[in-house]
Amino acid sequence: MKKFFLVLLIVGFFIESNMLAKDNNVRLKRDFSRIFTQGKLKTDKISIIAKGKLENLKNMHVAIGAIEGNSRLFLIFYNKKIMGIGRIYNRKNAKDIFAKFVYKNRFKIEAFRKAKQSNANKKLIALLQTKYKDLVINIKGGNPKGKIIYLIIDPNCPFCKRYEKIRLPATIKNSKEVKVVPVFLHIPGHETSPMRSSWLLEQSKKGGNILSLIYEASDPKNMKFKKVNKKFAKKMIAEINGFLSSGFLRGTPTVFDEEGNEIR
Repeated sequence: MKKFFLVLLIVGFFIESNMLAKDNNVRLKRDFSRIFTQGKLKTDKISIIAKGKLENLKNMHVAIGAIEGNSRLFLIFYNKKIMGIGRIYNRKNAKDIFAKFVYKNRFKIEAFRKAKQSNANKKLIALLQTKYKDLVINIKGGNPKGKIIYLIIDPNCPFCKRYEKIRLPATIKNSKEVKVVPVFLHIPGHETSPMRSSWLLEQSKKGGNILSLIYEASDPKNMKFKKVNKKFAKKMIAEINGFLSSGFLRGTPTVFDEEGNEIR
């Protein structure tokens, strides 16, 4: 019986140790929430990307953190008595004492950002397959064994125009299908984008060469977009606004595959 209880005690200790090992950042996240958000932020919304000790600051630890829904990463410095956010600089040489730590963990930071963006892209795909499927223009690709590629563009985006001319033809050739989603950014100089996007969606439903239609919609000298059906345009603009309000789109052009992996 004594042996049985001893085995049970060892197993219990092993299970508890494993549970703590799975997330040894619990206390750090709990303290962060309590100090900086008065406990309003749930710990499962906080990610700790990397932790370590500072070589040039005795008894001080540092961690790189992120909050769900916020694209910016932050630095936490802490010990048993204090906790702070931000950076600390050397008064003699004005150097950032966290710089080495950040550089050392650059691959972890990049991996976290990629995973986060992939997750956002998967959510965009889900929206485009259901609620906003009317915004998708399908272009049959030249490679039946290739992947499905998603391309989100703004007709007035100069970077989109460059992608359309240089890389899009090859993307179509090498992919199973390219799903183009025309949107508009609410920034100066893009005032005609809502009507241009609506015109492109309208014309794509009539058939024709989609690549040529994309070029026309993005051409600042082309005024065909003014002939778009106003009722149709109103509906499309409302849908695009709804799609953009999801908050998962960072900018244009955004290109990713069917698994959500970003393509550059």
